[in-house]
Amino acid sequence: MIEVMVRSMLGKSGGALLDWLRSHTGVTTGLLGVLLVTYALGRFQLWRIEQRTAALVLEMSKEWLRQKPNITANGLYRRIYPRWSKAVGQWAWFIPHRWEIWPVPARAETVRLKMSFSPQWIAALLAKHGLSLNSQESEEEND
Repeated sequence: MIEVMVRSMLGKSGGALLDWLRSHTGVTTGLLGVLLVTYALGRFQLWRIEQRTAALVLEMSKEWLRQKPNITANGLYRRIYPRWSKAVGQWAWFIPHRWEIWPVPARAETVRLKMSFSPQWIAALLAKHGLSLNSQESEEEND
């Protein structure tokens, strides 16, 4: 019953493709294997970006907290983001798409959306490592 529904959605050429894939199991297995390896490599690269981002944020935050002890998460984000966005392209080639079906290039904007890199992310990471931030932004920090 499900196969009939799928065939009706795919049409005549889609049904022919399903028949071909069912009769050529080696090709189908190979394609699915390549897709699985690509997905695993993308997840690994995303994990590596998250680890390196955490290290970069901790390193830069400690430096900025020494210079400006009253800095906020937004202030840190504005100072860290330019360096982070340049580094992301060097850390990975691709990551899984947001639906995790195919790979997309590891660009700063796609990675930022995928891992939710934001001032809140920075504040949570620093809180996890015992570093506290100011909640109010001062006048002189806006420079």
